Amino acid sequence: MIKVPGFLGSGVSSGVKKKGKKDLALIFSEVPAKAAGVFTTNIVKAPPVLVGMDRIKSGYCQAVLINSGVANAFTGKEGLKDSILTSKHAANELGIGESLVIPSSTGVIGGRLPIDKMKRALPKLVKDLREDGLPDVAQGIMTTDAFPKYASTQIKIGNKKGTVVAIGKGAGMIAPNMATMLAYILTDINIGKRALSKALKNSVNNSFNKIIVDGDTSTNDTVLLLANGKLGNTAIGESGAEYKKFESAVTEVATEVAEMIVQDGEGATKVAKIIVKGAKTEKDAEKIARTLGTSLLVKTAFFGEDPNWGRIVAAAGRAGVNFDPNKIDLFFGDQKILSNSKEVMDEKKAQKILQNTKFDITLNIKCGKASSFVIASDITFEYVKINAHYRT
Repeated sequence: MIKVPGFLGSGVSSGVKKKGKKDLALIFSEVPAKAAGVFTTNIVKAPPVLVGMDRIKSGYCQAVLINSGVANAFTGKEGLKDSILTSKHAANELGIGESLVIPSSTGVIGGRLPIDKMKRALPKLVKDLREDGLPDVAQGIMTTDAFPKYASTQIKIGNKKGTVVAIGKGAGMIAPNMATMLAYILTDINIGKRALSKALKNSVNNSFNKIIVDGDTSTNDTVLLLANGKLGNTAIGESGAEYKKFESAVTEVATEVAEMIVQDGEGATKVAKIIVKGAKTEKDAEKIARTLGTSLLVKTAFFGEDPNWGRIVAAAGRAGVNFDPNKIDLFFGDQKILSNSKEVMDEKKAQKILQNTKFDITLNIKCGKASSFVIASDITFEYVKINAHYRT
């Protein structure tokens, strides 16, 4: 069970989803929490994202209202009014300022929010708030997710033990630089606003921005980090041992949820960590890693458990990074496939690596000392089925 002192959660069915599935969730802090956010890089931003981007500027948030089933994206001025109105209804029900409520939506693009259904469900949503209600939040924000996603860790700050929890959703439309995902990271640790923003940015860059399912980026992507300070410690600054410990904890839970998203990639059967070493710059390494992680030929080879290394080197060669193609080393797990670009593969052993549900692919281009990675799923028949009929 996941709990964070001072945070309450709930999830109910408002009638948007069939069979009484939860589709409306609420995260509530007993006191206004310091807040930082990272949002989609897509220029088509959904109204709840626009509202969230505006309200996060204050540096505080006390409640997050999340609906699933309807994205409220590409709905224009009316959609913006809907996000503001639902936030207002939630604020009134909670007895807090409207500006302290951040809305999030996920689901089909193009549909307006079911305002009346959400308004009718709000009293129960607020009444159901409880310390052990965060798993209900994780259920209420699911769309094509096969399972709820959350992670928790604790760290010692001074002589006290603080908690960091991450809740997320996502399965498809996933690419680096945010994805079709929502994530909420909650902590009772007291930390300065600038340090909070720095920790979130760095942790997102090393977790959610490293995952690939299909190469698409959504209109609604949001990651929020809320710190209510209930632990009572002296506020953590932007440097020092306690800051490093905090950032590491945030990255840990974010990475756990990010890997769950890849594992749950629509129809996915494999999770591959693609590591590129020996680049001149980290940017170059990441460019190649992303190219490999989004290559349909590479991803289908993973699905077929086929050690077709030619697809990997071909994708690396079109990544826009200059390297000597005669000097690369390639590994599947601990099995060396290429040595200075000459095949040394034991096919049976290489195939055995790919038969695992999780494995590493390491490419060393021997140009420098920089490295980077992505975590990618395979592409399967099931992915096509799910997305071919997603709306209908």
